[in-house]
Amino acid sequence: MDIHPPHQSIHTWRDFFIHLITITIGLFIALSLEALVERLHHRDLVHIARVSIRHEMEENRKILASDLTSVREDQTRIEYDIKQLATLRSGAKLEHLTLAYHIDWSSLSDAAWHTAQSTGALNYMDYQDAQSWSDVYLQQHYVSDRGLTVFDEQTHAISPMLITNDPNLMSKEEIQIVLLRSADVLSELRGLEQLLQELDEQFSTELKNDDAAEHRST
Repeated sequence: MDIHPPHQSIHTWRDFFIHLITITIGLFIALSLEALVERLHHRDLVHIARVSIRHEMEENRKILASDLTSVREDQTRIEYDIKQLATLRSGAKLEHLTLAYHIDWSSLSDAAWHTAQSTGALNYMDYQDAQSWSDVYLQQHYVSDRGLTVFDEQTHAISPMLITNDPNLMSKEEIQIVLLRSADVLSELRGLEQLLQELDEQFSTELKNDDAAEHRST
């Protein structure tokens, strides 16, 4: 912003005050326009962030539904594996026995949330909205980590069988190890199922709140 001296000399107090008032009005208009531009920029920034976060939550709900189905299917497999292992531990031999330890798991995205943080959009949002979204993404991060942990624990659970490549050839000690680890995996899966259901409820609540906020703004 540049302030230029008057083109003509000031000879009277009247000329001085006229020039001072002119400068003051000019500064006021310039600062007002600058503030308006900043406000519009911040509003656009918040709008883009809200739309991106909403879209990300909607997509994450789809991923979550798929993960939840996978977790439930995996529980069924592990429960069957435990029954088979208990039979083996009793000394019986089972034909065509296979132990299934795998889970289809997709982590949830948080790119829109991190973008909103890095661009400063969160600073211009309603505090309650920003805090609520922060809680959701914190829970989402925890759930994603738990899912990866269960994935790793399944690989670890079946490791004793890699020695023989045949469940029927495992020793009772090896069978017991796999049994105990399988029980731990099943417990983790049940806990993960509950966490996924709770996170889905959080997503649902936030999307409804966003719909209400959008309705009020229009």
